[in-house]
Amino acid sequence: MALDAQMTDASTGEIDRAMSTQMDPEQHGDLFAHEAIVQDRFPLLCRLKNYYADAHFEHRELEALISEVERASVLFAFEHPVKKFFGPFHTLCCVAFCRGRDVDLYAD
Repeated sequence: MALDAQMTDASTGEIDRAMSTQMDPEQHGDLFAHEAIVQDRFPLLCRLKNYYADAHFEHRELEALISEVERASVLFAFEHPVKKFFGPFHTLCCVAFCRGRDVDLYAD
């Protein structure tokens, strides 16, 4: 079971199927096993800590979320599984920001 990340319409909640990505349990475990990924430094990313809880990021939060993803990304080696999530997730967040969308992650 993966966490599905998708753009959503801010007013209707409708999923924008133009772009999505997934975080698998291994990537999630590796991300939150890193000692630097803590609430004080990464408050938005830490919303994903409970793998089975849905997470919602409003458009106004995306600039800060993008920054957190960029800062967290440098903590992992280039070929690390977490980077395989961060790349597409970063792109999704940037596109959502430019389109005025929100970002939601749903546990399937």
